[in-house]
Amino acid sequence: MEPVYERLFLKYYGEDGNQEGVDLLVDVDGAMILLGNSTVSQTNPTTIPFILKTDPLGNVLWQRQLGELNEKAVDIEFDNNDNLIVVSNYAEGNDSRVRVYRLSQTGTGMDSLKIDFQEKQVGKSVTVTADNRVVIAGFAAPDPDRNDDSILPSEDLADVIILEVDPPLDVARIISQTGGGEKDGSGVKVFEDVDGNYTLFGYTDRPLTGTTYKKSFEVIGLDIFGVPTGLRYVTGISSEVQIASSAIETVELPNVGYLMVGTSYANTLSSNIYITRYPKELKPGDQFDDRNAIAILLNRRLEGVSAAAAAPDSYYVLANEIRENNKRDISLIKLTTDGAFVGSITFGTLEGDDTSGAVRVLPDGRVAVFGTMELETQKKMVLITLNPQGKFSN
Repeated sequence: MEPVYERLFLKYYGEDGNQEGVDLLVDVDGAMILLGNSTVSQTNPTTIPFILKTDPLGNVLWQRQLGELNEKAVDIEFDNNDNLIVVSNYAEGNDSRVRVYRLSQTGTGMDSLKIDFQEKQVGKSVTVTADNRVVIAGFAAPDPDRNDDSILPSEDLADVIILEVDPPLDVARIISQTGGGEKDGSGVKVFEDVDGNYTLFGYTDRPLTGTTYKKSFEVIGLDIFGVPTGLRYVTGISSEVQIASSAIETVELPNVGYLMVGTSYANTLSSNIYITRYPKELKPGDQFDDRNAIAILLNRRLEGVSAAAAAPDSYYVLANEIRENNKRDISLIKLTTDGAFVGSITFGTLEGDDTSGAVRVLPDGRVAVFGTMELETQKKMVLITLNPQGKFSN
């Protein structure tokens, strides 16, 4: 039969047990690296990182597990030599620590490092700098001594943190623990500018003024040594809670430099995608107002997960759509750069809990959606490729 769905498809990946999709990386030739986690067995429900590579048509080239039991992969990026940098969290609760791996394009392990500063640390994302340092954004166990008297030690839950690892993956350091003044928060992504300074995207409940602690999107500028530069933007809907999930550079789009996506919660039963847009050149003293923030009000319970720029004038947002039975579907939404709704498409199994991982635009213009679908007996990583209109057929 003619391969009608050779380029546009829905395919499942994994092995025996459950696999959940976390992040998707696209090579310049259209090959894709799928990062997730595998559950060993139902009787021993502990996780181990799972990674595979496909060709541009979704055919598996190799797959393997990483690390050890009780470990979860969270993010993947290329280094400057086209190797794969993977960040995971191993152990749980107060024992949580961060690990970073370097793999070749053939899946061969090159080096790795467990980062342990004798305190809880949780990585959310990885960034590779111009000189191949690895920078990890996330959160750590709080230090109550960094707060004023308005925060009780029992209320202090987490401090925002940035970890830095040298290129050989042998020495790690805390370059900036910007936490202090908040009860809870996390970094979700770090970007490096041409001068080597950092911009940290995330969320905290640290107030601009007063003592009203409410989670909102936050952007902080830091110099190369991790010292705050004075740049700080806080954005949110005053009556709701905003939690960021990811941030991307959007150099493909006009008048936009960065995009952060997450969720605004009015209550436990009401959520909307929340997006903030930022110019490429950020500096202290800029007046950033809420006209650059968008709440996607579609009369659906949506949680923003990932975003991808689509030149010349739009972007895709990947979300979890929560159904009436509190299980989720994977929802892809297309917006213009001004935030106008273009359209959406939803994927999910009838009774399963299906979750979003990442959305990317492939070199040939196809849109790749990655996540998890719960089939009749197991969860599997799912890769869906669509045309720019969100369809399986041109």
